[in-house]
Amino acid sequence: MNRKYMEHELNQTTSHLARLVGKGSFLRGSPVVMKRVCGNPNCKCALEGKLHSSLYISKNKDGDRNMIYVPKDLEEDVRAKLSAYQKVKDLTEKISEINYGQLKLKKKKGDV
Repeated sequence: MNRKYMEHELNQTTSHLARLVGKGSFLRGSPVVMKRVCGNPNCKCALEGKLHSSLYISKNKDGDRNMIYVPKDLEEDVRAKLSAYQKVKDLTEKISEINYGQLKLKKKKGDV
C-alpha cells in the first residue's frame, strides 16, 4: 500500500467510526438465544415440544458473566446495537492496522 491510499483509507475509516460512535447507539455483549418450557401444561411447548425462545445479552465484566433478558419488542433494536459495537471494534482494529502500515512506510523512508 502506498501512503496516499493509506491516508485515504484512514480518513474513510475514521469518518465511519466517528459516525457510529457519535450516535452512541451500541452495546457490548453477545446475543444468546435460550429455549425453554413456559410451565403451562396446555401450551405447545409442553404438548408438542416446540420451546419458547428468548433473547439474552451475555456480558462479561471483571470476570463475571451477566445474562440480561431482552424483551421481545426490543430484540431488533438490541441486535442492531450489538452489531454496531462489533463494527466499532472492527473499524478500530482497521485504523490500528493502517497506522502500523504508515509507521512501517515512515520507518523505511527514515521519517521517524
